Amino acid sequence: MNQNTNPEMNNQPEANNPTSDASADTALKPNTQDAGVNVEYVTNDSETITQDYSFILSELKGTSASESIKIQVNEQLEDALRELESLHDKYSEKDTEQLLVLCKNTVIESITGQFGMASMFIAAKDGGSSTTPHNFKKGITSTDADKNRHEAWTANNDGSREWKDVRKDVGYDEGFTERRKKDFQTKEMIVDGYTGKPLPKDGRAHIDHVVSAKEIESKAEHHLYRSPEERAKMATSEKNTTYTEASANQSKGGAQMESWLDKKSKSGETSAERFGIDRDKALKIDADARKSIELEVTVAAVKKHSKELLATGGADAAKMAAYHALGAILRDLTQAVFEEVHITFRQRGSESLKEIGVRFQTRTEALLTELKAKWKDILTGSLEAGLTAFLSNIVVFVINLFFTTLKKVVSIIRAGFVSLCQAVKILASPPEGMDRGEVNYQALKILTAGLIGAASLGLNAAIEKLLEAVPGLQPLMLFPVPFPGQEPRTVSDILAATLSALAGGLLTTVALYFMDKARNASKKDKLQIQLVAQSGVVVQYKISQTWLVLDDAYYVLHTSIAEGAKLCIQTKQVLEDINQETLKAVDSFTKAVDKLRMKRNAIGGLT
Repeated sequence: MNQNTNPEMNNQPEANNPTSDASADTALKPNTQDAGVNVEYVTNDSETITQDYSFILSELKGTSASESIKIQVNEQLEDALRELESLHDKYSEKDTEQLLVLCKNTVIESITGQFGMASMFIAAKDGGSSTTPHNFKKGITSTDADKNRHEAWTANNDGSREWKDVRKDVGYDEGFTERRKKDFQTKEMIVDGYTGKPLPKDGRAHIDHVVSAKEIESKAEHHLYRSPEERAKMATSEKNTTYTEASANQSKGGAQMESWLDKKSKSGETSAERFGIDRDKALKIDADARKSIELEVTVAAVKKHSKELLATGGADAAKMAAYHALGAILRDLTQAVFEEVHITFRQRGSESLKEIGVRFQTRTEALLTELKAKWKDILTGSLEAGLTAFLSNIVVFVINLFFTTLKKVVSIIRAGFVSLCQAVKILASPPEGMDRGEVNYQALKILTAGLIGAASLGLNAAIEKLLEAVPGLQPLMLFPVPFPGQEPRTVSDILAATLSALAGGLLTTVALYFMDKARNASKKDKLQIQLVAQSGVVVQYKISQTWLVLDDAYYVLHTSIAEGAKLCIQTKQVLEDINQETLKAVDSFTKAVDKLRMKRNAIGGLT
């Protein structure tokens, strides 16, 4: 660039001028008053040198449109090539494990996971770990105490016992005599709660159960959550009793308030009309009494279920956490043993027994080192497994509020809940760098494995019966194996759980393998389309780049020819000028020669 285009620049002293007073420790300080154009250099002796770069900006503004297009095409071509290379890398990746490797890992996981041996460490009962009213009515209970309550409820309400005996044993009239005697002595007036009228202080004034003792005794919930003493206390409380006339009390008996008030006699007269009862007042007393009883039973139910769910859920969580840690160790150990055995068979005959032992010892030491390095991950996984077991216990309880789940179904629900939690976890907190489509696919794989594993648990009973039916193996299959905190399990039960988990693992392997294979085929088809499209983009940019290069070449050629033509014209003009000068010189020389001749002739004539 010709610096003479900026006269100000020509007048500035150079930085390396030996006459300049600037030293090596010159401090540089930009002037912020005109950022991007002027820069001031402040030296130690306070000299200020200002350089104006506005001419650079003006030249940049003068950049031609074609040059801008070249820059843009080159940048976009580089981006397109990078994208094409990225697509090639994705196309060549192997997203699916080999079937045998996947099979090995899945089967080991199934046997040691929640669908295999883990399901045996958590006690599963018909109806779950806490008796719900729905199951109580069917006689399905989770504890011996609840079983005794159900037997008492059945005996007291199936007609096998006289009602008067039940009433006396529970104590539904206990304390009434003393209460009447005390009220007669201390109260100025005994008022009928249903009519508002005064009652005489004699045998005509009865204490009535607003919600009848028979109705209280007939409710399954009352037996499940309240003891006989508590039911009696609930029935005889101030909130559920009121004074009324003896004939009205005897007429009401064990009937519900509203149905008794509207009951008509042979004459067509309702009970309310017959006994002069204020219907609204009586229904209000009945509603308040029922609300009080329901509140007491509800509070008792919450306390009972909370206590039981905390106890059983906590125990299951502790067992599952411990088993998860043990299972993680067993899983790594099993995989290591499989690999070493595979190596042993592959290299059979080339190793001595001592070398095999050394290799196994080295692998064991390496495994222990790996386990020590990832103890935090094992601990975190154990805590998550424990929490999932605790929550699954609550899920089973909620289901049993409406439906009864059998023992095997409980195991299926609890194991399936683990897969559901894992799927939700990966959806809520996906691994870093994983796109949403891949996250959804991984969650689907987890749910698929969970469904297959849960279904495989349903095979336990059939496999167990099949094993027990094998001739000659019955004594072995029925041999009890003690389990901590549970009833002993038979060998057939343990083998059935293992074999069903094995079958589930194999089915899961096949399902996941073909899911991955189908997805990979779809991904490769899409990548091929993208590769073709991206290749077209690259070709377009290459063609554009070629046209730009040809345009540059044409411009250079045209410029060179123009400059050559200009030079030829200039040369011709110079030659013509030289020719004219030559002609003039020759003419002048001829004239000079002629003059000399004339002078010589003149001199010769004189002599």
